[in-house]
Amino acid sequence: MRKKFIVVVLVPLLLLLILTYFFLDRWMEAGLEYAAEDFVGARVEIDQLSITYSPLGLRFTRLQVANPDDPWKNLFETGPVRFTMDASQLVRGKYIVETMEINDIILGTGRTTDGSLPGGRRPAPGPAGTPPFSALIQQVLEKSVEKTPLFDPALLRGQLNIDSLVRTQNFRTLTLIDTLRSGTTDASRGWDSTLASFEAGKKRLQEVETGIRAINPSELKTVDKIAAAITTVDDARKTVNDLTGTFNERQADLKGSLQKLSAAAGTIDESVGKDYRQVLSLARLPDVNAMGLAELLLGKQLLTKATMYSQWIDMARAEAAKYAPEPSMETPPRLRGQNIHFPVERGYPRYWIKNVKVSGGTDRQNPDFIYLTGTVRNVTSDQRVTGEPMTAELEGTRGSSMTMRIAALIDRRKDIPVDEYRAQATGIPLAAFELGKSDFLPAKITSALLGTNVTVTVPGSQFDATASLDFRNLRLEFNAEPRNLGERLARTVLSGVNGFDAGLRLWKKDAGVDVAFTTDLDDRFAGGIKAALGAELTKLQNEIRAKVEARIADKRREFEALYTRKRDEVQKQIDVYHNVIKEKTALLDGKKKELEARLEKEKKGALDNLMKGIFKK
Repeated sequence: MRKKFIVVVLVPLLLLLILTYFFLDRWMEAGLEYAAEDFVGARVEIDQLSITYSPLGLRFTRLQVANPDDPWKNLFETGPVRFTMDASQLVRGKYIVETMEINDIILGTGRTTDGSLPGGRRPAPGPAGTPPFSALIQQVLEKSVEKTPLFDPALLRGQLNIDSLVRTQNFRTLTLIDTLRSGTTDASRGWDSTLASFEAGKKRLQEVETGIRAINPSELKTVDKIAAAITTVDDARKTVNDLTGTFNERQADLKGSLQKLSAAAGTIDESVGKDYRQVLSLARLPDVNAMGLAELLLGKQLLTKATMYSQWIDMARAEAAKYAPEPSMETPPRLRGQNIHFPVERGYPRYWIKNVKVSGGTDRQNPDFIYLTGTVRNVTSDQRVTGEPMTAELEGTRGSSMTMRIAALIDRRKDIPVDEYRAQATGIPLAAFELGKSDFLPAKITSALLGTNVTVTVPGSQFDATASLDFRNLRLEFNAEPRNLGERLARTVLSGVNGFDAGLRLWKKDAGVDVAFTTDLDDRFAGGIKAALGAELTKLQNEIRAKVEARIADKRREFEALYTRKRDEVQKQIDVYHNVIKEKTALLDGKKKELEARLEKEKKGALDNLMKGIFKK
């Protein structure tokens, strides 16, 4: 029995322990690399990973994370990394790291092997059901590339066929007018029905008038007959009051309907303005009041960079969504209670790295690398348990002139996630930085120092990003001679400066993303365009507006004539009925006063006769 136990149980167990001892480090290393590659979308390589048992933890000598957009470079690499884990929580299936040390972290180092993954495996772009931010910014980029305006006065007139532009557009104003016309026709049926009821009311009022006019107070010789006549007038007044109440209700409905149509008709001018601006944008006329160099020179490059960086935000959000705790929904049987789970003191999430210390190392001889130092706190699978958002504060240097600061806050403690990112950098050397576009002043910066300040706020599905850039010690190289007035003006403005400031703002709206660019050279450029093209542009803009309004004019006149006629008919009938009611009310009031005076007189005469009879006795 003992021999059988040794063969069946003890020997396999011993072999398992030996395999675990020799291969656990390798299995752990492979698992960590695969999980990181699944997030980054490029190769992640860990060198010489080992497990420490006292204290329990991990350490490895080097970590390399390849750049998925440039697989022959690393996003970053590190020197030795070590951390210890809470053994008491590990046995409960929770990975709690008090402090993690990352030494010698460097950005942008070269690789000796290709860092791309087989099969092009990349992380999900964003949460399911919502468009990723990078896709929205890409749409703005594509539109900005298409809308370089024409600056040549001859081309403005020669290449612009206003009649063709106007004729081919599906103007929203024409659709609006058709809708208003149908609405007026439909509403007029209800108005006709109401006006028909007014006619029936007028006939009833006429009957009341006939009955009242038939009462002749002078012919009524007794108090009883006069009192009966007053009762008849009161009954008639009640009928008139009922008809007046009905009229007031229907008049209010009519006026409300008219006001709605009037308000809708009042939007025609605004709609015409939108159609005009639509044609104006297709005409590609420069807007001399808002024209700036920033969008023309830097728009494509800045939006391309914004698209690239927003992909990382999309990736981070997609990864965070995988670990977001599902709200527990418990449906108890009828007449049974429900267990309510309250937060547990000193509760722990599945994993929690409380503090990461980042060191940029002491050997900083290579000026091409960026060396980072700082801290990252509260990297966790469930911030609602820890009660702390993830924060990062990092500083970096490259060479002797470039410095940078990065701060981030990622908050998942409430239902709506909130991300905030801030970055500042000074002394960034620029070389071969492309300016302009293929159809406007293609040029490049051959030498400059760039400073930047970026703030990005991402609450829920919204975002708002601002960036300021200052170019100093600027040297430009133009790829070709200016081809039009706009390029000549831009070149003149740029040739006179050795630096300029630029700004970018991107923000999410309900309908998509909006973007705004500024530079401190905008006023000079816009002033030159306005002086050279102002009169011609104004003339062309007026022609476009006139053509747009002319195409809409016939339908607009037809609708306005129909609406005015129907409105006037309704108002005329309202006024007539109102006057009839007023007239009949005045008749009733007058007749009642006459009868009351006649009644008083008759009563006084009867009393006098009674007194005379008493005194005769």
